[in-house]
Parts: sequence; structure tokens; C-alpha cells
Amino acid sequence: MQHSGLQFLLPYMRPYRRLMILGTLFAFIGASASAFSPTLLGWGIDALTAGVTTQKLALYSLGLIGLSATLAIFRYQLRMLTGEVAAGVTYQMSQDLFHRLLLFDMETRQQYGTGDLLSRATSDFIFIWRFYSAGFQMSIHSLFLLLIGCALMAVTSPTLAVIVVVTLTISVAAQVRMGSILEHSFTRVQQEMARLSAFTQEHLSAARMLAAYAQEQAVGVAFKETNRAYVQTNLTFVLQSGGISPLPSLVVRLAATAVVLMGGLMIINHQLTVGQYVQFIVYLGLLNSATRQITGAFERLQQGSAAAGRIGEVLHRWPKIVDLPEASSPALVGHLNFDNVSVWAADQNRWVVRNINLDVPAGSTLGIVGPTGSGKSMLISLLGRIHDPDEGTIRLDGHDLRTLKLAALRQAVVYVPQESLLFSMPLRRNIALGRPETVDPEIYQAMERARLSNDLPQLPKGLDSVVGERGATLSGGQKQRAALARALVRSPKVLILDDALASVDMKTAGEIISELRKTSTSQPTPSQPITGHAITTPPLTSQSATNSLETRRTCIIVSQRMSAVEHADQIVVLDEGEIVERGNHLQLMAINGRYAAMVRREMQQAAEAITDGKH
Repeated sequence: MQHSGLQFLLPYMRPYRRLMILGTLFAFIGASASAFSPTLLGWGIDALTAGVTTQKLALYSLGLIGLSATLAIFRYQLRMLTGEVAAGVTYQMSQDLFHRLLLFDMETRQQYGTGDLLSRATSDFIFIWRFYSAGFQMSIHSLFLLLIGCALMAVTSPTLAVIVVVTLTISVAAQVRMGSILEHSFTRVQQEMARLSAFTQEHLSAARMLAAYAQEQAVGVAFKETNRAYVQTNLTFVLQSGGISPLPSLVVRLAATAVVLMGGLMIINHQLTVGQYVQFIVYLGLLNSATRQITGAFERLQQGSAAAGRIGEVLHRWPKIVDLPEASSPALVGHLNFDNVSVWAADQNRWVVRNINLDVPAGSTLGIVGPTGSGKSMLISLLGRIHDPDEGTIRLDGHDLRTLKLAALRQAVVYVPQESLLFSMPLRRNIALGRPETVDPEIYQAMERARLSNDLPQLPKGLDSVVGERGATLSGGQKQRAALARALVRSPKVLILDDALASVDMKTAGEIISELRKTSTSQPTPSQPITGHAITTPPLTSQSATNSLETRRTCIIVSQRMSAVEHADQIVVLDEGEIVERGNHLQLMAINGRYAAMVRREMQQAAEAITDGKH
């Protein structure tokens, strides 16, 4: 993964090529100043033993001070520059990752899991930052220091220089050889970290349920096992990394021993001066520091490469549902048509939706009922292209949904789920989400239609009340009505309610549905019951479409309550992914089939609840 990870980072470095070149120049100047310091010190010692004047000795001292100041200035400039590159690269990568995650279809997102994606979006970026900010700075400076230092040593004494170069070459080769092992080990650490994050996120979000079922101890044991796996993997990486870290120091110490022995013999034989001998000793200290920095930079390289590979894996995954090149954004009214639509679930090895033929005129209301697992949610998810059908075609105003731009489709088709997600920000911003230009009168009108306006006095700051994470300060019914108001603000052509009033009392839910029907233009339905065949209606004329453009809204209501759909223009009953009954309320009651049985059961439950309440 090292090669692929580094390859993935290269495109993000292109906008900073000038800064990288400038940083390389700063590193070269700083390394040169550091490398020339031992040489100047050696000259000064030789001059001192030969009898030097005070003025000349002062010049050597000023030269050493100047080289130290040069090193400090250019190291600081390099640090600031690499920090700018690190900030720019990680910022752009995080933006790309976040936007890609928003585009992912549900299936792709579920393949990773929330905890794994959070780990990639947080901890992995830390190691990419360290790679650019510290890794590049340390590696380029130390590399120049090694090259210039070895060259100056070769000029002074080729024999001693060969000893040092050979030992350093062995050290670097060993580090490179161990690099791939370290990267694979670190990748496993990040994977275990992702598992730990996923476990924590999943169980913290279900804390109430776990407490209700007294599962705290069992979950604590499971967390301990997950945490132990992460610790063991991390410990393995630390041990492997620790096996490499002492290698440069060990090699330099061996080289120092050889230099002390050989250098002493060369001084005795007058082949080396005392100043040159001291110069080599100081060089060994500098090179020891340089090799240690290269080791640290090499570790950051492996970590950054592994982290970039994990992020690149996500960024290289394109969502399955995207805009076609020829996709368009036509004006839409809301006339839906399902033509022999089927969806195959490979993981369940069955058809979730099968042979759906359905016509929903613009401005009409469609009710969808059926037992759990009958395919209701899958059917409506096709309208927003959360999924695409495996067979058949869905058309909106005659346009195949796949030929419409996703932005235009999802602006026209708005989905309100049973589980309403609100953000920790003022209620006003939650309702106007995606439409910041919405004015208060429009928000109040949407709240009135969603029957949320009556609850406004209960909120301490009205529309400016912060509703908390996931709407924690609101009741379940208030959250659902706030989500409905958010949908109404967008003036959708097709409004889908997926059991979106389940937490609202029946009286209020009836008022809301009645309010929604006021802004719909109903189309006539057949007078006799129909089962197993699509209901067809005359196409809308352009004149009628124009007259009702401002008020027409096609409503699709999915509900477990029969009372929520009894006034719909058309009702379909699903079972095992197929339409088994269709018609309006009176027609289906006349059939006396499944729909009628569900209505009677609901009425019986309501009567029993009233009786229990009296007792």
C-alpha cells in the first residue's frame, strides 16, 4: 500500500509545487550551514594549535555564530512553509472526502460503517498532517545534511569517510527493508481503531436501549475485548517500530568507534590533524542526529502513506447512482408512473419489489400500506434514486428518473422519514435547511400546515431555540412535524411521507393530512374496484398543469395507520414486494380483502384502547 498511498498524495501536492521547491531550497541552505560548522570548527582548532591571533580567532567565532543563525532562520522558514502545505493538503482532502461521503449511496455507505468512516475522516488525517509538516521537513533537511557532511568528510579524509558512508548505507538499507512491514502493521492498527470507533458510536447511540435491557455489563465486556484487540495490534506496531529506531544510533556508534581508532592512528602517523579529528567527531554527532531524524521521518512516511491509502480507497469509490452525461433539469409537475418495476436484493436472494405497475397523477394522493417487509420503503426509495430498479422504469412527467439530474430530482421529490433527523442549531435553520433565503412568513406557513406552530410558545426562544443534537429538546411528534415543515418549505412537487406521522396523535395527524390535501388537485379515480392492474387516467393538459402549478403537490403516504390513507385518491396494498390490492378506500372495503382486514383490526385496537382507558 505504500506505493499507492504516496501516489494518491501526489495530486494534492501539485498546487504547492512552488512552496515545495522553495522548502527544498531552505532545507539545502540550512543543512549547508549545519554541515559547514564542524569544518569551520576544525579549521579554528588547527589555527589555534598553530598559534592564531585574537582577531582571527574572533572571526572563526563569528563564523560559527553566523552559521548557527543561518540554520535557525531557514529551519524556521522551512517549518512554517511545510505547515502551510500540510494545512492546505489536509483541508482539500477532507473537503473531497466529506463531499464524496455525502454522494455515497446507502449500500456503499453501509459497506464501510459509520465508525470506520469517522476513523478515516479524523485520525488518518492526523498522520497525513504529520507526514507533510514534520516528515518532509525532517527528511529533506537530514538528507541534505548527510550528503553535504559526507562530501566534506571525503575531502578531509577519504578513508574515514568510507567507513562512515558504508555504515550509514547499511543503516538506511535496513530501514527501507523494514518499511513495508511497518506500513502493513500500521494499517492493521488503523483498522482496529476503526472497529473500536464503530463499536463505541453504535453502542453510545443506543445507550437508553442498553440500559432498558440491562446490557451494560455485557457491552462492557464486549468493549474490553474490542479494545484489547486494538491494544495488541498497536503494541505489535510499537515493538516493530522500536526494533528499527535504535538501528541508526547503533550504526553511528560503531562508526564512531572505528573513527576514534583509525583517526588516532592517523594522527600518530601525521596523516590527520587534531582539528580534522575533532571535525570528524562532531560530524558523527550531527550525522547521528540526522539519521535519527530520517528514522522519524521514515516512520511518518509509512504512517502517512497507510493513512492516505485508506482515505484514497474511499475517494476512489464512486457512488453507484450518479448523473448521466445527458441528464437534464426540466420543469416538473409531479406525474409519476411505475412501469413493471422490480428490485433484486442479492444479500437476501429474493425480489424485494416485483412487477410494480402504477400511475400517480400530478396533484393526487397515493397511500401505500402493507405488512412489515412488504417492500414499502424500497418502493419509495426508488423515487429519490436512493436505489435504482433492476428492471423496469420509473417516470416523472414522462422523464425516466435516470435522465434527470439528481439535484433537480431531489429538489422536486422530498422524502420525510419516520426517524426525523434534526441538527443542533436553531429551529429556524432546521426548517430552512438547504434554503437559507427562506423568510419567516414562509417558515410560519409551513409550520402551520405541519401543525407545529401551536408548539412554538413552549420553546423558550421560539424559532431561535436550539433543538439540541438530533432534536433532543423536542418530543418525537414535534421532531416529525419539524421535519415535515422542512419538507413543505421546499415546495416539492412530490412529497413522500414514510410513516412520518407515527409519533403524532391521530387527531393532529388527521389535520395535517387534511391540510396537505387542500393544496393538492385530486384526479378522478375509477368507479369500480380494481385488483392486479394499473389504474390509468387521462394525461394532464398543459392548461390544467399551468393553473395548478403553485398549489399542486403529489403526496405519497406510507403508513401503518389505515386512517392516514383512507382519504387518498388511490391506495395500494403490498405483500412480498407485489401489489395485491389497489383502489380507493371505499373500493377496497367493498373487496373485503387484506385492506379491509387491516382497517377492522385497527378499529378493534382503537376500541380496546378506549375500553382500557375507561377502566
